This record gives sequence, structure tokens and C-alpha cells, in this order.
Amino acid sequence: MTYSKGLEGVIVDETAVSNVEGDIGRLTYRGYPIEGLVKKDYLSVVWLVLFGEFPTGPEHKALADYFKAHGMTGAIDEKLLNSIDLQLHPMAMLQGMIPLLQLSSARFLDESPDVSEGLQIIAKLPTLIAVYHRRQEGKDMVRFDPGLDYLANFLTMFNGHQPDSEQVDVLSVTQILQMEHSFNAGTFASKCVSSTLASVKSVLAAGVGALSGELHGGADEAAVNIAKSVGSPDKAAAFVAELLAKKGKLMGMGHREYRVVDPRAGILKPMAKSLCRGTSAENLYETLEALELAFNAEMQAKGKDIWANVEYYKGAVFEALGIPANNFTALFAMARAVGWLAHFREDRQDNRIFRPKAQYTGAGYRDIP
Repeated sequence: MTYSKGLEGVIVDETAVSNVEGDIGRLTYRGYPIEGLVKKDYLSVVWLVLFGEFPTGPEHKALADYFKAHGMTGAIDEKLLNSIDLQLHPMAMLQGMIPLLQLSSARFLDESPDVSEGLQIIAKLPTLIAVYHRRQEGKDMVRFDPGLDYLANFLTMFNGHQPDSEQVDVLSVTQILQMEHSFNAGTFASKCVSSTLASVKSVLAAGVGALSGELHGGADEAAVNIAKSVGSPDKAAAFVAELLAKKGKLMGMGHREYRVVDPRAGILKPMAKSLCRGTSAENLYETLEALELAFNAEMQAKGKDIWANVEYYKGAVFEALGIPANNFTALFAMARAVGWLAHFREDRQDNRIFRPKAQYTGAGYRDIP
């Protein structure tokens, strides 16, 4: 058998959920290009990723109604959530809360109890994130409103007021771009747990744990924090030169899969520029762009062509929506949980436990002295 550190290039399973074609910079969900999917409404793409085709009118309504019916946290959930140390990162909160959520036995259409529970967890993620954020900020709670749609409900609970339609559309685009990306580390972690026939709660919590790392979903928060520490566009070139001299990394630059520009970044960057223009986030966007250009110039001088990935400009979009950096990755999890559940549903149709082999490098057999 061949050995590949980090499983790079190793095919471990098959999937029909999404396809990453890194050499040509194309990402598709169920065969549909991401550039077209961001123009669809959010729940239609959720249905597509989960079930393979776009929903009919009754199917769309059924999903919207199910999310509204299960989006509110119960008394036990709230007691647990209110007991969590406010110093913890929102991702730690999610990883701890998901396995403990009180879920209903109500089935979603003809789906299995496990998939139905997964949908209930996805329904509650916006409430968990928003309530914890407002507790951390010392602000009054804004209750879940079953009269609002999924993303509008989240922004209302999070920011304390109803968003306008443009803000909901922007969040929809961002979340669709984050929903699925084949066998990334978070998805692979969730698949490993799923392969043991663990509960869907454990599967989604495992995905959250993997996503929290700086080399995975945490790159968005890290990129914004770096830009804020740099302070202004005119300081970008000097910062990048010093960073590379120390063999440091500019988080959010480059992608393991893409040899050309990440197609998701191609959508996010102009949206971030438009959103931030004339706002308090304009300097943040301009600093991010200056850092990207300086980093790319340094890389091209070394014969490499490295541009921003989806994580890099996402932070500027979220800042413009009133979402602070420590919640960026939690919103990533809110979207990516749909992809994790889609793989869970796919894998349960033909399950086999993951059991790779290790290349042993320790001492040979020795007698006990």
C-alpha cells in the first residue's frame, strides 16, 4: 500500500453531493455550478444538497415549516446554554451543546429518525449562535420568531432588529458558498464518526470540532484579525515581507484543492467590496485586499500563484452584517451542517466503518528487560 501524509490524493469513498474540480476552479453541488446556486433562495439549495434535486413548492414549504417548528430551543436547552462559561469560543459552545439538545420525535416527511433529528439540529443552530452571542455581549435576548424565514430569523435574533432584504440576500449567498465542499477535514471527520453508526448528534458535533481549527474553518477569523492588527493598506507590504521572512502564513490565502482562483472567493470579493464601501468596514476590506496583492506578488516572485480562498473576504462581509470575528466560524458551521447531514444520509445507505492502516515507525520487537 502507498503512504500519503494527510491522505492527500487518496480516494477514500465516493459521493454524489458535491464536486471540487480544483484544476479548473469549478465547484458544483449535485452537478449545479456554485455561480448559479447563489442566485437561488437558501432553502432550495439546502433541499438540493440534502436530497439531490430542487424542491417542488410543497417540499419547499415542508422544509420551511419544519425549520420554523423546531428552531426554538426548549427549557432544558436554554438552561444548559445559560450555564456555559461566556469566555468560551462560540465553536466550543456549539460542539458542547449539539449532543445535549432535546429533540422531538417528529419525523420530516418520509426521512429516517436520524435525518429528522439532523434537520432539527440545523433548525436550532441559528438560535444557539444568536443567544450565546447576545449573552456574551450582555444584551437583551430576542426570541425566535416562527413568522420569519430561517436566515432573517437568525439576523434578527443576533443583531436585535429585523434585517432588510439585501442583508438577508448577502447572508444567503455567503452561506450557500459555505454549505458543501466534498471531503474536507470537517466532512471527513463527520464521516468517520458516522461510519461507526454513532448518532447524528455525534456526527455533527465532530464536524464542528474539526471546523474550529485555524487551518480549516477558523481561517476566516484569523484573516480578519491579521488585517485588523496590520491596521491600514499602506502597511500591508511591509507586514507580508516580514511575515514571509519568518516563514509565517497569511491565513485565508491559497487552497489545498484549487490550482486557480477559488470560485467562491471570486463571488465573495466583489460583494465584500460593495458592502464595505462607505462603511466602518471599508478600511478592513482595503487592508485585506492590500495584503492579498502583496502576498501574491511575493509568491509570484517565487514562481507560485496564490490568491485568496473563500475564508479570506468572508470576514469583511460578515463585519458589514454586524457579525463579529469570533462568530465567523460558527456561521460556517451553521451552513456546513447541511453538507455534513447530506453525507450522513448518503453514507447510511451503504455504510462501512473507516479503518485505515498506519505505517509503523517505532522500535522493532523487544524482549521485556
